Amino acid sequence: MDVRVHARHVAIPPELRAMAEQKLEAIARLLPPDATADVEFSEERNPRIAASHIAEITIIVRGKVIRARAAESEFREAMIHAVRNVRQEASDLHHRRRAHPHRGLKTA
Repeated sequence: MDVRVHARHVAIPPELRAMAEQKLEAIARLLPPDATADVEFSEERNPRIAASHIAEITIIVRGKVIRARAAESEFREAMIHAVRNVRQEASDLHHRRRAHPHRGLKTA
């Protein structure tokens, strides 16, 4: 799986980038090899919002889109929550493909 990690108006520490790539590579086993993943980190600038660090994951698999967004007080926590949601969606898609091999995904 091709994993792209980028940020919107914030700096990403190298260990956070490595963690994102590592977590998504574990999910890649459930998906076809031509899947692509985008991870975007951003921050809310409103001081009243406690969960201001946002992690968004978008995975595109043969026309299907899996998307998760999580907001927490730290980027690492937001990433863990978003990965948990994406893993569940990827698992559901994987089981649908196995149960109905001729339905669900286009064959390129």
